[in-house]
Amino acid sequence: MVPVRARWTGAMAFAIAVLGAGCSGESGGADESQEAVQQVAVQDEPTSTTSARQVITSSDLVQRLEGEDAPVILDVRSPEEYAEGHIPGAINVPYDQIAANLDSLESFLTAEVVVYCRTGRRAGVAEKALREAGFTQVVDLEGHMTTWNEAGLPVVVPAECC
Repeated sequence: MVPVRARWTGAMAFAIAVLGAGCSGESGGADESQEAVQQVAVQDEPTSTTSARQVITSSDLVQRLEGEDAPVILDVRSPEEYAEGHIPGAINVPYDQIAANLDSLESFLTAEVVVYCRTGRRAGVAEKALREAGFTQVVDLEGHMTTWNEAGLPVVVPAECC
């Protein structure tokens, strides 16, 4: 797989644009945008009751990224992992810093937010924190970055600075 190279400034500009326009309040096409998202029953913790978790496949996410109903994409890996390559348009907030960054994420409270990490463990922690904070459309990327890479899907690698 050959990663797609992008200028760091371009990636940052896109992230800022996503942050600024991510929650416009428009609800047009909400039902259609949810077609690719599946409901999956999961156990959050051994002591909790079973709850529904939304899941989207890599191929469905790629199609959604090309359309007008693109979700917010949250990469909860470390900044170093993010810099090695991330899904185009993804915003990086490490899973263990979600609670500390809720103020900067609150504009996405009612937006669809697709969360991913390398294999799923950290994303699960982040998703739980987001749901507990009132996020209403948290979606898990099926297979996470491992499956994304195996499928040879586009990856942004910021250019070296200076």
